[in-house]
Amino acid sequence: MATSKKDDEAPAAGGALQNEPTPAAAEHGDHDRIVMASRRADGSMDQFRPEFIGDKDVAVAAAQQQLAVQATSAVDTAARGVSSAPAGGGESTPDPDVQALKDAQEEAAKKARAQAEAEVEQHHQGLGD
Repeated sequence: MATSKKDDEAPAAGGALQNEPTPAAAEHGDHDRIVMASRRADGSMDQFRPEFIGDKDVAVAAAQQQLAVQATSAVDTAARGVSSAPAGGGESTPDPDVQALKDAQEEAAKKARAQAEAEVEQHHQGLGD
């Protein structure tokens, strides 16, 4: 049979119950431990006080790939309807609009990779050693 604590009982010493969170509890409270971030549509991380864990190089590579794909997709969305594939599959002179789109994608991916590296650098906590 399950029992419940009576309202007049005090929590045990060092218990987790508190009526008002203290600044110290907020400073050392919950946070998200992640290997790869979830992203909002704008590319920002969607975690609460994230802490990257695990191998730093893996976290950087994952974040770089994730943000680069998201950034290039955003460029495509902005220029919806433009295709970069040649019609016949053969060699052709690139359409100036397509080349501009490709250049914008590459620039967006470059910025996204730099952002990813900075985020991991800022939030990485090591391997738990």
